Amino acid sequence: MFEKILVPVDFSDYTDEILDVAVEVSRKFASEIHLLHVIPTMDYLTPYESFLAVDNLMEVQKQIEQDVGQDLDSIRRRLPVPTTTAIRSGVAFMEIIEYVRAQNIGLVIMATHGRGALEHILMGGVAEKVLHY
Repeated sequence: MFEKILVPVDFSDYTDEILDVAVEVSRKFASEIHLLHVIPTMDYLTPYESFLAVDNLMEVQKQIEQDVGQDLDSIRRRLPVPTTTAIRSGVAFMEIIEYVRAQNIGLVIMATHGRGALEHILMGGVAEKVLHY
């Protein structure tokens, strides 16, 4: 039924709980888990960051990708089911949706974060945007 399960990983306090659910579902349906982390693009710069050279920003981006890759690989190694990892850069909900399409994902398991009403109105939630797409 669900050959592939996507778990977007944001390394929040909810990550381990979501992974536990994903492993349980994976075992039930003999599914492969895909761990995906989306790194926000550095399209916007604060006044301080605007003084950094573009090369430095690219170097920072590469270091972030390397660190995230190591963290995802650590999670992958401890999961008792077949698991792959992926890193994307961009807007989280858009990258998640694109990954679902590209990889033919059957199920997405992700947490929602408790936000205040004003913050939710202003920013929305990644999970909500993925759900309503």
